[in-house]
Amino acid sequence: MWPASANVFAIKDESGVILIDVGCGLPKFTKKLFEKMKNFGLNLKDVHTIVISHAHPDHMGAMAEILARLENYSRLRIFINELERESALNIDLLNISFDMALIKRYFESGIEARFKGRFDINSDFKVFCKMAQLPKDCNLQIFSENDVLELGQYKFKVVTTPGHALGHTSFYEINQRFLLSGDLIGEKGTAWYSPSSGGAIGYLSSLDKIEKLRVDYIYPSHGDVFSNVKERINDLRHKILIKDKIILEKLGEGPQNFLDLVGLFYKDGYLQMFPGLAIVESHLIKLEQEGKIARDENQIWKI
Repeated sequence: MWPASANVFAIKDESGVILIDVGCGLPKFTKKLFEKMKNFGLNLKDVHTIVISHAHPDHMGAMAEILARLENYSRLRIFINELERESALNIDLLNISFDMALIKRYFESGIEARFKGRFDINSDFKVFCKMAQLPKDCNLQIFSENDVLELGQYKFKVVTTPGHALGHTSFYEINQRFLLSGDLIGEKGTAWYSPSSGGAIGYLSSLDKIEKLRVDYIYPSHGDVFSNVKERINDLRHKILIKDKIILEKLGEGPQNFLDLVGLFYKDGYLQMFPGLAIVESHLIKLEQEGKIARDENQIWKI
């Protein structure tokens, strides 16, 4: 469970080592990464390619430490989805994709005051996972939907799967039919999602996209490999859609304000701020687009 570091996948080829994600940059996690690489006979200085699934700190927070240990990182190829490029180069942009503005809108006093009136990516999330952005002079290369990345003996089809991040990428190995699912599909529970990252609509669409592939087993970014792919997809879909049902049932009792709807799912003040606001807003947007609910000029929701 977050803020645990994301899994790091290593591929050895004739040129050296390829890493897919690098994990969280907190010292205990980078130490573990370097120790594991050594145990597998992998030398950090042999890393020639790094592929990033999305620009969240638990997946790329260790980039600064890795680059600092390389004598010349200009030869290092770094790949990322075109939709994540700007966030990887400027970590402050995550304030947008995390929809942090919702906190300012709904918590101008009270709970937000406990966090000294300021709540953003760099000041508040760095206690959980070291923030890092890529240097402007790095050898950054982008990929897009349906591109094929040949990484060692593997051929990965790029599958853009928004919801948790707009350019969140799952990698489908064409020949061996396994999936590196990132945060989209894990062992249990959904990843958080926000409107600017694709929201509930994007998350459900991403699950539909993966369901159409022939996937025999999944390596998630958090947890162990599993093969009950269809069962996990159905479970995640249910966990998302049940929130729609709960919201509609509550609105069936009468009009509700936004924070009351957030309170249906999140009781803790911190969790209400994040990810509660973003997740519930994602569902309200979905239901509004479907014509099932509407909001008035005072931001009161009703059926």
